[in-house]
Amino acid sequence: MNPKYLFCDEPNSGLDPNTATVIDNLIKEITEEYEIITVINSHDMNSVMEIGEKIILLKDGVKEWEGSNKEIFITENEAVVNFVYSSNLFRKVREAYLKETK
Repeated sequence: MNPKYLFCDEPNSGLDPNTATVIDNLIKEITEEYEIITVINSHDMNSVMEIGEKIILLKDGVKEWEGSNKEIFITENEAVVNFVYSSNLFRKVREAYLKETK
């Protein structure tokens, strides 16, 4: 049928980390193989950071930030920093990325 779009709503919800990675890779492969645009609604930042090319953060139904999976590491947008980097792990990843790019 050659669809132009694939919409995924929380594709990794409730999955263990290994299975979530398999699903992420499958979504990437389908997107590339069929040359389609994939829109993923997710709060799973592991997946967002891994497979997201263009990321949009919505807060209370309003677009707070838009950028790439590289730009999300360097943004000072308060909504992004408070949500994405609320865990110690992601905060450390961000700090390492910022040090590496200087």
